[in-house]
Amino acid sequence: MTRKQKLVVLVLAVLDIAVIVLLGSIVFRSMSGAPGMATPIGEARAPTRTPIPTWTPTPRPTATPTLPPPPTRTPRPTRTPFPTATATPYPTPGPVPIVNPDFDLLMPNRIPGWQWGADVNYTPGDPYDPQNSYAEPMFTAADDPVRRIHGSTLKIETIRWLKFRAWVWQTVTVTEGSTVYFRIKADAFSSIDKLILKAGVDPHGNEGCDGARWTEVRINQDDGIITITSPRVIVGKEGRVTICFYAEPTYPDVNNAAFFDQAELIAYPPKP
Repeated sequence: MTRKQKLVVLVLAVLDIAVIVLLGSIVFRSMSGAPGMATPIGEARAPTRTPIPTWTPTPRPTATPTLPPPPTRTPRPTRTPFPTATATPYPTPGPVPIVNPDFDLLMPNRIPGWQWGADVNYTPGDPYDPQNSYAEPMFTAADDPVRRIHGSTLKIETIRWLKFRAWVWQTVTVTEGSTVYFRIKADAFSSIDKLILKAGVDPHGNEGCDGARWTEVRINQDDGIITITSPRVIVGKEGRVTICFYAEPTYPDVNNAAFFDQAELIAYPPKP
């Protein structure tokens, strides 16, 4: 070994001794301390106890203040209900008496209780126009039981192959302001065509049927017995009405005849 190597070994030995001395000094100082604080080697340290939680009382709530009483409400006045409207009952309609509604005691061209009128522009021997020639009508009681409507039945006809245009009427007293209508049962016979039949009322009670308001039908024997009802009218200040019925063939056949029976006038009294 060289001198240099010996010197290096010596230095390293000195350093080792210094390190050992330093470590010993540190261990000595850590083991020295206040009396009673050192824990013997091998003795277990006692476990630390968890402190018991301290109970904190819940604070009492603040007392609710007493509210003042609510103000006394003044009751609202009760609304008076509207009166219930009661409909005024419409007066009950009823028949108005007329003279000889069933056409009893008939005689040729005489109808008790009734008057008649006709358009006559033809007499035998005059120039003949099939559509516009009207002969005088004949009023009799129906002699064919098949054509009788109810007992004695009025029959209107004229000469064969001629037309007729006739109306029958009667004036009846009725209260002013009443609503009335006229109805009558009717039948007809025509060998080829039909007859024009009407029922009407004149609300002012004039003579004849010029002011009548009509309901019109066209029938023959195939239609049977029908009821013709006039329009409804209000009785005028005259306090009377004229009831009318009318017959006219549509064509001058060999035989044309109209039949009427059971006339009736119905009136609704004026509203109060």
